[in-house]
Amino acid sequence: MKKLYSLLFILFAAGFLVSASSRADEAEQQWKLLGTGKYTDDIMTSAEMESRTWEVEIYESETTPGFYRVENPYGNGKCPYFEKTFECCDFLLHAENPDAVWMEYVELKGIDFGLTDDEYCPAYISDYAGYYVAAGWFEPDVAIGMGMASGKFLGGNITFKAESLFLDFPLFGEEGIQIPANLSGLFCVSLPGASDYSFSVERGDICTDNTLSFAYKAGADVGEVKYGLYPGMLSFESKDEELFEKVAAEGVAATDGAVTVAPEYGINTLAVVAMTKEGDVIAKEIIYCFGQQENADEWKNIGKAEYSEDILASIWPDEVTNVVYEVDIQESTNTPGRYRLIDPYGPAYPHYQNLVNDDNIPEGHNHHHYMVVDASDPEKVFIEASPLGADFGYGQVILFSEGWFSMQAGANLNDPEVLEGFGKIENGKITFLGGAINLYMPAFGMPKGNIKHKFYIQIPDTGSVGGVVTGSDGETVYYNVSGMPVANPDVPGVYVKVKGGKAEKVYVK
Repeated sequence: MKKLYSLLFILFAAGFLVSASSRADEAEQQWKLLGTGKYTDDIMTSAEMESRTWEVEIYESETTPGFYRVENPYGNGKCPYFEKTFECCDFLLHAENPDAVWMEYVELKGIDFGLTDDEYCPAYISDYAGYYVAAGWFEPDVAIGMGMASGKFLGGNITFKAESLFLDFPLFGEEGIQIPANLSGLFCVSLPGASDYSFSVERGDICTDNTLSFAYKAGADVGEVKYGLYPGMLSFESKDEELFEKVAAEGVAATDGAVTVAPEYGINTLAVVAMTKEGDVIAKEIIYCFGQQENADEWKNIGKAEYSEDILASIWPDEVTNVVYEVDIQESTNTPGRYRLIDPYGPAYPHYQNLVNDDNIPEGHNHHHYMVVDASDPEKVFIEASPLGADFGYGQVILFSEGWFSMQAGANLNDPEVLEGFGKIENGKITFLGGAINLYMPAFGMPKGNIKHKFYIQIPDTGSVGGVVTGSDGETVYYNVSGMPVANPDVPGVYVKVKGGKAEKVYVK
């Protein structure tokens, strides 16, 4: 299970060429060739392709300085995605205002993204400024004034914010569909002689019982690299700018091509920025990583849980099937009803050997991997972000439920749609709605599991709680999971109710 494709694209049959219809204003432009530059793609990555860089011819308008044309980047014969030359499109980039660059709306001709089985569905690319200008809603200066131009021109490089470009399929279905592009913010057009602001971070192990090191490569013109490590999962769209500004101002300066951190228990956000010598941020990277996971003194073994696997089985149904098997389980001694499965995708997993054979299990991990499930509120069960201990070709995998993700994002937990992302526990059985469990893969996204609605965790029966004093006939006594008597169990959580010599687990909301 090395690759996962949800949106495929293919080049039309060999020899099939389409003639590009130029915009009227483009035809009126007089262009001068600047020379050979470079283009780094982050559009075809929306079709699950790896970002690549190749040479392109770049022109500048003779009448409108700062207006650039990238000639046929996908069909020029140098594009790694396509072997043959064909007429596709030119990128038309307005950098007259270097702090508000926008991209005209153009059709990617000759490329079929496979959205329909029986006919070609045309795709267009632009940012929102280009989209609304093309639709006739706004003039360019109005769109720029409204903040729709999301690009930047710095040191001869044109870049856009992550996910500020999009693929538009106006003829798909009844209303069309738009798919985010530039997912990682890697889109870059570098003019001839542009400064070398290239920057990349090598993603490796994301969980450790000690420290983690991430190597990086910085172009010759990058002035400084800084980083910051923060507990939790912080990098949501509304917080990104504030987070990276904080790193640029207060972060630790990286040296010798590596960033080394000691993450705390649970998930951490590592934010890295590359800056010019003048202090402008030119590249951003986010890596989610995990600190020491054992914390043995805070957990106790309660036996084996019955686990019905429908995460990988939903995402890769042609390669693995739904299986039910036993997994060692522990319960928190601090939070009754909070559990963790020990190595659920380790050797106990019936398809484990398949993962080993496909090189999906990273080497060198000397610690357990846990699935942490908080069922202390029986009506709002969630799976905390946990490293899976696997890599399917898109970076090491993190698993969590929609409810947990909503909590991290500060969503309204009373919203009925948000509540659907939480699970429930009844009679010791934890279940979730279909699609409410995610796998996060850095170079892919967050495909949804439990599509077949077969996921469940059956907690072993621990209601007999040995060593506690049972109540006399007719008297009801409550204990916490540590066996301590509780006079009034009004705090939400899991308790053991003892009456007439019989014990049962109860849940207080």
